Amino acid sequence: MQKASKIGSIAFLVLLLASASLAVYAEIQVSVTIRDPTNASNGAKGVISGSYWVGEIPITVSNATVPSQQTKAYCMNYDRTLNIGNTYPAQATPVTDNAAWRSISYILTWYNPPADNNAAAANQVAIWKLLTSPYVKPSWLLQSCDDAGTNLANIAKGKDVVRQGDDLSWIAPKTGDDIAVTGNPGDVINLKVKLTSANGPRANVKIIFCATIVPANTPLVSPYLNPSETFTDSNGEAAVSVTVPSNIQNGESIEVKASTKSVWPQLYLDLNDDARQDLIGIDTTFELTVRTNVCVIAHILVVPEVPLGTLTAGAACAFAFVFYTKGGRLKKQKIK
Repeated sequence: MQKASKIGSIAFLVLLLASASLAVYAEIQVSVTIRDPTNASNGAKGVISGSYWVGEIPITVSNATVPSQQTKAYCMNYDRTLNIGNTYPAQATPVTDNAAWRSISYILTWYNPPADNNAAAANQVAIWKLLTSPYVKPSWLLQSCDDAGTNLANIAKGKDVVRQGDDLSWIAPKTGDDIAVTGNPGDVINLKVKLTSANGPRANVKIIFCATIVPANTPLVSPYLNPSETFTDSNGEAAVSVTVPSNIQNGESIEVKASTKSVWPQLYLDLNDDARQDLIGIDTTFELTVRTNVCVIAHILVVPEVPLGTLTAGAACAFAFVFYTKGGRLKKQKIK
């Protein structure tokens, strides 16, 4: 049986560097250059509403000691402006670990990169709604964008994401990161994971479940896998049921994975000007965001069913063989 360990998408050394440098990055000044989002070569998705851009903004972030890097960002303030081509001084500032930023992280994790221009606009409007109270729809904003953003903000409210240092483990029917249980064809195997942080259970985090028959590499879907995704409850727990197919072959097993991920915006770009947009930058060398991926594995070892009649017949054959051998020997002894 192959041993699998808990997987993180960021190397341990990189995680250490990101954590250690957080305080440093919070103090340094950077320059942010706004590139043209309507230029296809910049790769930004979004829509033009009135005379304003709603969606991803391509930017370049730089300072005197760290090489500049092009990335994309979302605006934080719907009632402020930025000018294409301008360069603004900014400061990388830690976000507050509150409900609004957890919801924004949920959007950045599960809805970004956006599938299309409309999805990018929905992301932007949802971020405005989550950070602004009260939010009043701007007159220039398309109603369709506002509706899509409202829907996404409502989906993201109350959600959280996994963080660096959190622990995801199986707690039933066994505990551990890589567990093995047995089952017969037709059995329903109930499994459960738990996600905990340093402060206790982490609730409202999306967990993805998948199951595959190996070595055939055949995925199991509903109704054999239920559910394929869910959220941790107040105890940080999430459950899944796997039904062992009745036609599974002898020697096959089922690999079940529970996974989750996150894009946590640990720093935002504060432009230090009430007339200018602050920005949520993504994936720069300034560690504006931190990515985490975690996966734990369970193996269901299938026990082949053997009908009672076959067992009885096999036992009878074995008995007959022993009897015949002994009887033959006895008979030969009598001949002598």
